[in-house]
Amino acid sequence: MRINLFILSEDPVSLAGLEAIVEQDDSVNLIGTAVDESHGLRCLENNPLRPDVVLLGEPPSKRAICRNVEWIVSLYRREKSRPQIVVVSQNDYDDVIVSALRLGVNGYLARIASPEELFQSLHIVARGGAAFSPTIAARFSRFFATVQRLPELSEFSRLTSRETEILELLADGMNNRQIARRLFLAEKTVRNYVSRIFTKLEVHDRAAAVLRARDAGFGEQPDTVLPQHA
Repeated sequence: MRINLFILSEDPVSLAGLEAIVEQDDSVNLIGTAVDESHGLRCLENNPLRPDVVLLGEPPSKRAICRNVEWIVSLYRREKSRPQIVVVSQNDYDDVIVSALRLGVNGYLARIASPEELFQSLHIVARGGAAFSPTIAARFSRFFATVQRLPELSEFSRLTSRETEILELLADGMNNRQIARRLFLAEKTVRNYVSRIFTKLEVHDRAAAVLRARDAGFGEQPDTVLPQHA
């Protein structure tokens, strides 16, 4: 299967690196590149060849990822199908990845270990599959395993998905500032979430919440419990 590929990257170094990799494989036909959003959208719209995959290389922010994906989806909204979208970015925070997936991203690579990894990922998404870096896939596997256990834990049933996510990070030993940075939230917002978690779990402090969470399987289960204070 020969894949028509378009690369959009606001980072010229990232763009050059991706081009160099792609040129190594005859099964990938690079039909265009762009180094800024508006130019990229025009190139996609006017390109006589329809891309099978659009590769977003090292987007500068979560907002840029979401904006680019929304534009691509909107551009092909009147067609029966649209190009698959793969993000290559060192920004591998869970919140960023989940937002990208909700908007329509088909693959997310935090780092490219080898050219073969990129080629394999492109072919997987071109056939309608999903491709993730091994570290991302492992994290999501652990997350979904935790979610599957939650219905059996009545004391956690009142937590929202965001509160559950924050509780997981608490159990991993993160303080409020670290959680805020991980989830792109204000530190005050995180404090409010933590307070609501205490109320719903009927505990009075961070240590008790962490102990309750780890007993239920949250976190990475270290030998000792050393919660960090904000």
